[in-house]
Amino acid sequence: MISIKKLKSLPRKTRLRKIVLLLQAEERELESGREPHREYIGSLCTVLARDGDCGREIHESAAACGKLCTSAAPELSAIRRQVNRVRHALLRYLGAEPAEWDLLVPASEELDAAARTVLPIRLYLEEIRSPFNVGAIFRSSEAFGVDRLLLSPTSASPLHPRALKSARGAVRIMPWRFAELAELTEIESEEAVFALELGGTPLGEFHFPERGIMLVGSEELGLSPQSLTLAASNAGRVSIPMAGAKRSLNVAVAVGIVLQAWHASLTGRRSAPNARAGKRRTSDPNIARDGQLSP
Repeated sequence: MISIKKLKSLPRKTRLRKIVLLLQAEERELESGREPHREYIGSLCTVLARDGDCGREIHESAAACGKLCTSAAPELSAIRRQVNRVRHALLRYLGAEPAEWDLLVPASEELDAAARTVLPIRLYLEEIRSPFNVGAIFRSSEAFGVDRLLLSPTSASPLHPRALKSARGAVRIMPWRFAELAELTEIESEEAVFALELGGTPLGEFHFPERGIMLVGSEELGLSPQSLTLAASNAGRVSIPMAGAKRSLNVAVAVGIVLQAWHASLTGRRSAPNARAGKRRTSDPNIARDGQLSP
């Protein structure tokens, strides 16, 4: 931990960036339930409050944080929230807005696969190019009980560093593999196949299957004609009604919206005992937990 004297001797921008890191370290201490270095945090806030060029937001948040740290018995959660406000105000001032995965989210990377309630839901991602979107889709899929994900060979890999960051640990506990669209024709006799695409049945009117596969298409081009034909011959197409002028959603956001509706549809139909029966591990011998094809 750098001394306040040494901190003050640093060039101004270097000093401010260092304070960001020091505050982040204190947040991690608070997140773990450990007692923070209250006097040190207060000194950091004093340095910020005396910087005449930082602006009103930083001055006010730093003053409030320093006061909180020196008060009688504030809850650790209150200190953490105020430290977080100071840090983010400083990041904004430095022009270094954080990415979503830079945020301090407790226990976000270590997930328990055994705690999952799995529903008979699958996704097929066709030519999803952005690893950020692939990771975000994995994260939403894990949240809403998706059994597994299939990805076209031209989709971004879930093992890409950016996908792993946005997935927040979901890639590690969800089964997935690359697959050609032709493989779905072998599955459709047992499971319904439908498309998430414009021009379909409005979400609120769509009848979700008890078990099935949702096809999700490219951010730029949507689903291929072959995928749309497959869906049209099976369970159809679902669309999300929108009111905006652009009438467009990020693909990962759209997937999350539809998955929540599908999850609600399935869990609403199930009785309590059967809902527990949905908690299982995949039985597909071709899908390994690391996402690679089994030999």
